[in-house]
Amino acid sequence: MAPAVVPVVFVHGAGGAGVDAWPLQAVAPETGWHFLPRDAEGDDPARASRRLVDLLASSAGGHVVAHSYGANAALLAAQARPDLVRSLALLEPACFDLARGMPAVEEHIADMGAVFASASDPGLSDPDWFARFAAGMGFPPPTSWDDALSDNAARLRRLAPPWGVGLGPSLPARTLVLTAPSGPLYAETAESLVGLGAAHHTVAGAGHRVQDDPRVMDLLREFWRS
Repeated sequence: MAPAVVPVVFVHGAGGAGVDAWPLQAVAPETGWHFLPRDAEGDDPARASRRLVDLLASSAGGHVVAHSYGANAALLAAQARPDLVRSLALLEPACFDLARGMPAVEEHIADMGAVFASASDPGLSDPDWFARFAAGMGFPPPTSWDDALSDNAARLRRLAPPWGVGLGPSLPARTLVLTAPSGPLYAETAESLVGLGAAHHTVAGAGHRVQDDPRVMDLLREFWRS
């Protein structure tokens, strides 16, 4: 008898959502794979964690793979319903609540805290606000502006910051952290998660979207089998 299929839920970050956030995985999805879509109200870790729990409950649990901002929702779901989460794979996780006090994390929160605080300023246009957001995140602002960018900026202005989300200092499921060798922010967060019991692997040559590296699926499958 073939072993039962264990569902896998892929949770997006603050960029693309659903299958758009996981193009390498979505091009040939396996039985039981689910790509969490974005909530119509936008991104919020607590709200996304409840949707994730509902999805896992409908299939009697499964593995969760989450990228960046989405790692907060994944970990919140695991802490709320450890019976449903067989394992967590957190890719460049923005679980900054668990790494408070570390220098790069504190610098990032200080920089981006000011950006998020300015999101509700009606006197700040979307292009000007998005330029602040881009600078805080370390990427260049767009050189032109269109409706798609306007929609994206409006969505990001409603984004709840990836800290102060209510994470507890525990890992209720086996956890693998995958990071790129790009800088200290996610390395410090990974170090904090390792301190709670996670395994950590740096994917040499990968970027922040670690899931776009073909080697990642081999690492995930090995982790699920272990």
